[in-house]
Amino acid sequence: MHTDDDLIPLRYLNDLLFCERRAAMHLIERIWRDNQYTAEGTYAHKRVDQSQNLKRGDKRNVTGMMLVSYSLGLTGKADLVEFHKADEKEGADEKEGADETSALPGARTSRPHSALVPYPVDFKRGKKRRWDNDDVQLCAQAICLEEMLGDWERGRLVRTVPILKGAIFHIRSQHRREVIFDETLRQQTIRAAVRLHELVQSSKTPAAEWKARCKGCSLLEICMPKAWRPKATAARYLEQLRDIPDA
Repeated sequence: MHTDDDLIPLRYLNDLLFCERRAAMHLIERIWRDNQYTAEGTYAHKRVDQSQNLKRGDKRNVTGMMLVSYSLGLTGKADLVEFHKADEKEGADEKEGADETSALPGARTSRPHSALVPYPVDFKRGKKRRWDNDDVQLCAQAICLEEMLGDWERGRLVRTVPILKGAIFHIRSQHRREVIFDETLRQQTIRAAVRLHELVQSSKTPAAEWKARCKGCSLLEICMPKAWRPKATAARYLEQLRDIPDA
């Protein structure tokens, strides 16, 4: 279990899986720069960033809900958490899959049949791209909710509330894509959280590496990944300076 001092904003999981250098520049070097995409994302989140608790028919919508997971060492804010009434089929599915979806290996899972089922929804500016890591970020939110709504005894989580699915809402296409929090995605999320903490503790920014996805990065002009390619003029120049003997 992590302490409050260890907590890292969970949004940086997406950064990490997109590019570890970008995550380090944000978290270690404290460098931030907006571009068209980050500005559009900030504007698109204005509505859901406001904390509200509204009842909509048989469900309750909570926006701007603060989250924390001490097992992952992450904290953040959920765009939207819908609380649905569990029907008989859903309750049976959760009972069957409870052991496979526990946030912590030693924690039991439990939810009364009459309880509301949390369903996290994360808002994204554009359409899904092949290198998006939104599912991991959403899964981290689900693990946070499982721990927060679970039972604790003497500072130890003894029972979690299983959350089996959530959704990504793509604002541009107005399309909601459901995400299943299976064991593969959960393990990927746990590994990403561990790596994020390792990166921060190392205090070292990884070397630049040019990839096609760099074109859309807001830190492109600061990172200059093309300048560090082996055949780049700047890279050869710096190598020559390193090899010059001291006078």
